[in-house]
Amino acid sequence: MKNLILFFLFFYFHNLSGQVISLEYGLKAGINFNSHLNVALEIESLNLGFPTNNYESRNGEHFGLFFKINFKKIYLRPEINYTRIKNSYDLFLVPKRDVVTDFNETKIDIPVLIGYKPFKYLNIFAGPRFEYNKKVKDLNNLSISDLKTDYRIGLQYGVGVKFLRFEIDIRVDKGFEKNEINYMKNPVGNKNQFITSTGKIYLLALSFYL
Repeated sequence: MKNLILFFLFFYFHNLSGQVISLEYGLKAGINFNSHLNVALEIESLNLGFPTNNYESRNGEHFGLFFKINFKKIYLRPEINYTRIKNSYDLFLVPKRDVVTDFNETKIDIPVLIGYKPFKYLNIFAGPRFEYNKKVKDLNNLSISDLKTDYRIGLQYGVGVKFLRFEIDIRVDKGFEKNEINYMKNPVGNKNQFITSTGKIYLLALSFYL
């Protein structure tokens, strides 16, 4: 069965390779935003047994490179982006003096998107997003090691419009992990708990084809 699946995959990509019509690449930049989204957080420190609703604000920017391999109406678009995000949480039922609620993170995002072009200028896409966290600091510029999960995987999906050498797209980026408030192994100042930053965020970007 495994050999049969491998055979069909080889046959599919072999036929697909004969339909490559173009290879494109370029630069992109945009903003990341998610203001006042109501999120459910599991609170380890209180052991409530149920999630509590809180408001999060995650805003920032990104810039990077992309490559686009076109197969008629289907395309594959890998990207590499440098991203900076400012996170802020308004907590309920949790003493804010104990929790890191405001922090900045810088990371490398690598989305690998598969798209479909139903019309000449319009495209829809989805695919996994691989993330490498470079640095996480609170607003006092102190490094927070507990927040720094080096590698994470998420999902991106959205829609784009291309005109001449420009393309604008809006997409949703969603992490696969729960939003939780956990104890810190390495407290920062008087803070001994932290919030994971894996919730939903929106991206609006402009691409320029070179």
